[in-house]
Amino acid sequence: MELLNDFDDSDLVSQVLRAVRVRSTVYCRSSLGAPWGFGVRAHGNPAFHVVTEGSCWLDVDGEAGQIALGPGDLVVLPAGPRHWMRDDPGTMAVPLDDILMATPPQQHRSLRHGGPGPRTGLLCGGFALDGGTHPILRALPPVIVVRGAGGRPAPWLDALLGLLSAESAAAAPGAEEVVTRLADAMLTQVLRGALAELQSTGRDGLLAARDPQIAAAIELIHRRPQYAWTVGELATRVALSRSAFSARFSDMVGESPKRYLTQTRLAHAAVLLRSNDTPIAEIAQKIGYGSEFSFAKAFKRTFGVSPGSYRGQPAGVPGLTRDPSAAVPAP
Repeated sequence: MELLNDFDDSDLVSQVLRAVRVRSTVYCRSSLGAPWGFGVRAHGNPAFHVVTEGSCWLDVDGEAGQIALGPGDLVVLPAGPRHWMRDDPGTMAVPLDDILMATPPQQHRSLRHGGPGPRTGLLCGGFALDGGTHPILRALPPVIVVRGAGGRPAPWLDALLGLLSAESAAAAPGAEEVVTRLADAMLTQVLRGALAELQSTGRDGLLAARDPQIAAAIELIHRRPQYAWTVGELATRVALSRSAFSARFSDMVGESPKRYLTQTRLAHAAVLLRSNDTPIAEIAQKIGYGSEFSFAKAFKRTFGVSPGSYRGQPAGVPGLTRDPSAAVPAP
């Protein structure tokens, strides 16, 4: 019997994707009549927009020019920057929070907004990731566009959107979990393409595919996050001096080996907190902390809440929920 999930452990793209898991997602289907425009505040969570009908323009904070989007196009913003969507480059954009407050989404998360002109259909939303924002997202371009063809999305996206529509309309038991898994598949597919492109062009950043010693150290950390790794031991295991290893790791990964190890441990803990009822003290021990107190202190410093509060948080995407106090200034 051939095992379909028996993949090569040396595949760096697969290693990274295993560490990125969607905890929850929000989305809204919108039918927007020209003129229309909305702004989304920076929130740090991956966001996405799918054009299901018509066309529009995307303007991302810090990026030159606006991007034209047509039917079937998918855009993903891995770092969740402030951005604007509009029917025309010159149309004024209103903060999305204001629109949602004045016109709450109808049944099945659908929103109608704008003027009497040509309509654009959008599926917009965002993801919250288990363990918070994964370091790999910093290596990705700020905007990833997956172009449709002939007015239709890519086949894999078309299939996912069909399933998403069916689940949201059915409101059957377990629908929320199914939608989250579908969102997981969407984000994973986009990340796979982006990571593969980074590898092929040599701009692989965190993957360190061009530096086998740093890649080996990352693999050691991910395989045994609970182990009491020291910088010296990691350096020895990959045949580098401590100083050379620290410098090369920080240069390629964007943070020190010690901080990367801490973040990896806490991300693993966040997954455990969400996926089962294991006591917090046991989770602390599993990921290499000597006491529940030290684990809780490190976790709160990173996530802003205690492990118990994180476990009890309702499903949602921080920064993408309605916040009347938030404003999205015009560009």
